[in-house]
Amino acid sequence: MTDWKALAEEQGPKFKPYAEDGKYTAKVADVEFREVGTNGSIAAEFKFEETDSYQFPKATHWLSFKNSNWRKWHFKCLLETLGVATANAEKAIDACEGKADKDAKVKAYEQTFKKAAARHQEVDIEVFTELNQSNGKEYARAEFVDPAVAMPHGSAPAKAQDVVPEADEVLDGGEAIDLDEIPFD
Repeated sequence: MTDWKALAEEQGPKFKPYAEDGKYTAKVADVEFREVGTNGSIAAEFKFEETDSYQFPKATHWLSFKNSNWRKWHFKCLLETLGVATANAEKAIDACEGKADKDAKVKAYEQTFKKAAARHQEVDIEVFTELNQSNGKEYARAEFVDPAVAMPHGSAPAKAQDVVPEADEVLDGGEAIDLDEIPFD
């Protein structure tokens, strides 16, 4: 007689389904930095611990080398989200930024974030489904809920500050300003 339970454990799928769309509290399991594409973009992929019934998709944040101030601020805030005190997060980012070139900075960021991820901080995340425009397939994604680091995504409603009014709306009924009257000294 076949032991179907043992056979299912041996031969069955070795993965759990992703959590359904919604908000969850999860523990950070790890972070991995990797180059994506051909233009040198660096993705920091945050992975979360599985539960008994499902796993979470990763949350991806980009280590931008086009805007160093944004990079410093955003990754300092990410360290804080991972439970690092502000003063320590600032020192860590300054140490990463003090490296001579891009490769050394990326390596320093990865070491710093792996150390922070090893704390297995509980964080609030949102799982959502996103349509890949290039192939038409839907993919599960995750994002931190903390507004200091949360990146916008398709299911997130636009906030008032995200909506930029048209120039006509701003100027309509507005008073004209003579720029010659403004001192630029």
